[in-house]
Amino acid sequence: MVEVIKMLTTLPYAEVENTFSDQKYIFESYVNLLLVEKFAFFSDLRDEFTPISDTWESPQVINNAIIEYQFENYNITHLIEQLDDLNCQFLEIRFLDCGKEKLASIEEILQYCDDLVLRSIKIYIPYISQKGSLQIYHRLKKFKKLEAMVFYGSDRTKANYALQNILFTKKDMEYIRKKNFDDTDLIIDFEYYRESLQYNPYYNKKIGIDYLGNVKNCLKNESVFGNVNKNNIIQILKETDIKELWHVSHDMILGLKDDELRYNRLISNNLRKTSEGLYEIIN
Repeated sequence: MVEVIKMLTTLPYAEVENTFSDQKYIFESYVNLLLVEKFAFFSDLRDEFTPISDTWESPQVINNAIIEYQFENYNITHLIEQLDDLNCQFLEIRFLDCGKEKLASIEEILQYCDDLVLRSIKIYIPYISQKGSLQIYHRLKKFKKLEAMVFYGSDRTKANYALQNILFTKKDMEYIRKKNFDDTDLIIDFEYYRESLQYNPYYNKKIGIDYLGNVKNCLKNESVFGNVNKNNIIQILKETDIKELWHVSHDMILGLKDDELRYNRLISNNLRKTSEGLYEIIN
């Protein structure tokens, strides 16, 4: 069917039909399917329907970042300022503590973010109690960039509360840090498809910073490309191999490159380069 569709986009219908004259029934079944499902229609005006570009571009140097923060080891506002200068759109902050004095610091961080380029922020906070967590939610929900709050290590997974942007999970931070996406999950999105043709949509334009300030492709990965106490982010992007995994498209991953649905999958596993120049999933 792919071959038929490619030919129909450039050649007259009668010419393509004649090419498959020895497989007339199969050809007609393909065409009927395309017409019935409204994926195609007949027209004499081919030149007015220009091909859709497969090119993917983004103005962000860093599109999204995940930060672990323990209220020590590095200056988080300085880090967020660097990410903002790189047009980072989506920020996830995983707080590893949430004492009373720490909550005031969280408010200062969210207040600082309200005036930045950032589009949205998701935060993880250790669960205290149902009542205590809801009090924290009501204290923080005023910040306009805050999209969602996740309370981890909870004794329940659901709150009897009519809120859309608060989540309780029994998982601890170690599990959250190491968990990979289910390889059966499919993403049906044209922008995602175009990005997948050239880049790895999970790793592309993404960085993670652990609670020690180490800069990684993802928090669960072992490779470290610098530390925010010694290197600024733009320096790390220019002087290290942190971008290598950005360019590992799904066509370059063993066990995935021949999958018909490879451009719809989200592979968050760590990857290792082979001697053939391809990559294998290692965890």
